[in-house]
Amino acid sequence: MFKPLQHRRILVFILMALVTSLVALVTPLFAQNSIDISGDRWLRVQAIAGDVQYFTSNKSNIAQEGDLLITSGDGVSTGSDSSCTLSVDVEMGTIFLSENTELIVEELSLAPDNGRITRLSVPRGNVVLNLRRFTHRGSELEIETPSGVSGVRGTDFGIIVHPEDQRTSVATETGAVFAAAEGVTVDVPNGFQTLIRMGDPPIEPQPIPAEPLFEYRIESAVRDYVRYLVLVGQIDPINQLYVADELQDVTETGEFRYEDFAYHGATVQVSIVTPLGDVTTYDVSLL
Repeated sequence: MFKPLQHRRILVFILMALVTSLVALVTPLFAQNSIDISGDRWLRVQAIAGDVQYFTSNKSNIAQEGDLLITSGDGVSTGSDSSCTLSVDVEMGTIFLSENTELIVEELSLAPDNGRITRLSVPRGNVVLNLRRFTHRGSELEIETPSGVSGVRGTDFGIIVHPEDQRTSVATETGAVFAAAEGVTVDVPNGFQTLIRMGDPPIEPQPIPAEPLFEYRIESAVRDYVRYLVLVGQIDPINQLYVADELQDVTETGEFRYEDFAYHGATVQVSIVTPLGDVTTYDVSLL
C-alpha cells in the first residue's frame, strides 16, 4: 500500500497528464477557429492619393489607409486627380480606382467549398483589377455597372463606366472574364475588349490594338468676333479621352469636339486612357 505522500505525487502526475492531453486536443480547435477568423471577407484601403472618401450605409469620412469595407453598402470614392488601391482579403489581389470613381460592396461571402464570392458595383469611373487565379471552384468575382455585369475567375482586367451615357468598357489582360447584359453573355479572353451600351448586349469582343485609335482634324470658328480653334476627331468609344487634363464627352461611336482660343503656337495635350489604365499622350498643334 502506498504512503500518503507517494499517493499525492501519483495524483499530481495523473492530473498533469490529463491537462497535457486536454491541451493537445484543444489547441487544434483554437487553431481551426483562427483559420476561420482569418477567412472573414473584407477589402482594405491600401494606398490613397488625393481626395478619397470612405463611406458606409450611415456615414462618410475621409479615407484612411487600413479602412475596411466589410458589409453591403460600404464603399470608397475618388475625386479629381485622386486614386485609391484596395487589397482583397487573403492576398487575392488588388483593385485600383482612378479619379472620379466609386466602388460599393454588394456581397462578400464564402462558398460551400470555402471559395470567396465577391460582388461589387461601380456606378462610375475606372477600376483595374489584378487578381491571382482562384484556387476554389466556388470562388467568383463580379462587378455590376449601370449597363451590365462583368465577372472573373482570377485575372488582370479593367472596367470603365463612361459618365456621358454610362456605357461600360471591359478589357482583359490575362485570365478569364465574361461580360453580360440584356440576357447575353460573352467571354472576353486574354488581349480582348468589349463594350456594353445601355439597353444593349455586349458587342462581340475584339483584340486590344497595339495603339489606340486617334483621328482628328483642326477647324476654326468665330463667335462674337472671337476666333476659336476646334479639335474634332474620333477615338474608340471603349476608351476615355482627356484634353488639357479634362475628361471629354465622347459619343457612343467615339466622336469628340474640343474648342480653345486661337493664338499663334497653340498646342494642347491629348491623353487616351484604356480600361486597363494604359495612357497614350499626344501633343497636338492647333495653329
